[in-house]
Amino acid sequence: MLHFIRERAQGWVAWFIVGLISIPFALWGVNSYITGPSDIIVASVNGEPIKQAEFQRSLKQYRERMREMMGDDFEPSLFENRSTKQTILNGLIEQKLLFSTNQALGQYVSDARINGAIQQTQAFQLEGKFDTERYKMLLARAGFSPASYENQLRTDLMIKELGNSIQSTATITKYDVDNLLRIEKQKREIAYGVIDASPLAASIIISDQDAEAFYEKQKNRYTTPERVSIDYIELSVDGLARTLDVNETVLEQFYADNKEQFMSPEQRQASHILIEGDSEEAIKILAAVEYRLSQGEDFASVAQELSQDPGSAQEGGDLGLFQRGIMEPAFENAAFSLGNVNDVSTIIKTESGHHLIKLTGIVPSQGKDFSAVRAEIEESVRRQEAEQLFFDQAEKLAELSYENPDSLVLASEELDLKIKTSNLFTREGGKGIAADKNVVNIAFTDEVLIEGLNSTVIELTDSHIVVLHRKEHVLSGQLPFDAVAGDIKLKLKAQGAKDKATKTGEKFLEKVEGGIDAKSLFSKFEWHETKLIERGESSIDREVLDEVYAMEKPNGNLIHHGFTDRNGNYVLIRLTAVIEGGLDNPSEQDREGLSSYLVQHYGDSEFRAFIGSLKAESDIEVSSDYFE
Repeated sequence: MLHFIRERAQGWVAWFIVGLISIPFALWGVNSYITGPSDIIVASVNGEPIKQAEFQRSLKQYRERMREMMGDDFEPSLFENRSTKQTILNGLIEQKLLFSTNQALGQYVSDARINGAIQQTQAFQLEGKFDTERYKMLLARAGFSPASYENQLRTDLMIKELGNSIQSTATITKYDVDNLLRIEKQKREIAYGVIDASPLAASIIISDQDAEAFYEKQKNRYTTPERVSIDYIELSVDGLARTLDVNETVLEQFYADNKEQFMSPEQRQASHILIEGDSEEAIKILAAVEYRLSQGEDFASVAQELSQDPGSAQEGGDLGLFQRGIMEPAFENAAFSLGNVNDVSTIIKTESGHHLIKLTGIVPSQGKDFSAVRAEIEESVRRQEAEQLFFDQAEKLAELSYENPDSLVLASEELDLKIKTSNLFTREGGKGIAADKNVVNIAFTDEVLIEGLNSTVIELTDSHIVVLHRKEHVLSGQLPFDAVAGDIKLKLKAQGAKDKATKTGEKFLEKVEGGIDAKSLFSKFEWHETKLIERGESSIDREVLDEVYAMEKPNGNLIHHGFTDRNGNYVLIRLTAVIEGGLDNPSEQDREGLSSYLVQHYGDSEFRAFIGSLKAESDIEVSSDYFE
């Protein structure tokens, strides 16, 4: 694809939509650290409140998405500031504004589309198939019921459709594409020379006196950093779960008490014909369909002809397999009340419109033996017991470490938790526990570092906490000159070589601007003959290309430009011609790529402007006290 697109085709709307419909998969279910009074109002949009619980849930989901994306680079402290909270709240405000607009426009998302989105969500699948119990479990951990999650998903998809609709209004003309093609396909005729600084270093003599003078001026650069090592106790749900003994009788009793959880639910496959709206006309159309079916017409063929569900019409109305709890209640009750495969329902009314439903398959419910689910039950029981124990021990750890601030020994003994010790690390962090920025920041507080007190409880994740105590503190120290003299001389040599290359190059530039041929000046250096290049030229360093395309067009005469690159080399460029991009035979890929880029770019701007207008016309109040 074109170089221009590779560097610039990053639409904010794509990220906005991803943020809106991200599903909270990786939640631990340990909510005491983030939940708060549900009646606290953080903001209101046209009188509709955004409550603290909703805000905190969104903030938590955002942090977990960032943790998943960043992996080991994730630093919780980066996502605990006022700016992040305001960004999350702004997203919730925009959601409410867009949803209100959806309602005013009468937009909706069909049950079939909701069902399809849920069935195809990988997090809800086991071995590639949708699993009802996993679906319910993950929703419960995220604070959703199936109904509330499906309503949220419907809202998110409606907002996505609105964004797509606004983006689709962007109009791109042939002139727009042609103009961008001319710029992107522009060619430039250049020659250039390079004065390599590396060989020049050999001629630079740095005396001990020069090095020592530099050392005296830059002493603060040659110090050993302050370091600390810590003792710490860590408590986690995962760690507790590994230590628990689970009684076999408890597992068997859990199985007996929850047998219904280990039944694969009855699934039904159905096709439908949807006529949208709540009018008599929809009923008349489906009544006519009923007659056609009674005369032997094929249901799938009629669905392809008449159904107004874009997600299933071309498939003959097929909705695939689903179980209870997925479809809208009226639709679901009708589908599950049909007695035999190939039965067709009466006309059914839902929020989406009116339907005829044909039952095309039944997968009966089946139970799983204890042996087949024992490992799953054990993991669940261990997790539940560990979470409860985690809450109890977290409270005790906080109390013991606070009431006995001079040591972690008592807390360790009382809770049977091992005291661990880190290696020395700096304020920039280290390995292991010291890779967590929050731990590092607290380790260097006066309470821990100077006063030698236990830290407060530090939350690494919702299910993993630590308490610190200083083990060893090594103050910053001055490195002696002898230890750094060699590095200083190398640095001064490199700087001297760079200065020499730049000085030589600037003299060459002055001479070529006076009419001397550049090639003759570079007889002892590297010279690259005249060449016609494009923006994506792979044989030329990117830094040189950027300088070439930043040069003004030559007005009849050749022009020169010189600069010192990142390695200290001096580059002199001769530009002789600029050839605008031709439009005779651009590839379809180039045209389509540039057109898509412009549509996205203009569409993003339209969508952003639309949201801005909604905000300007709305009554939005934000509680500043909450953020304080």
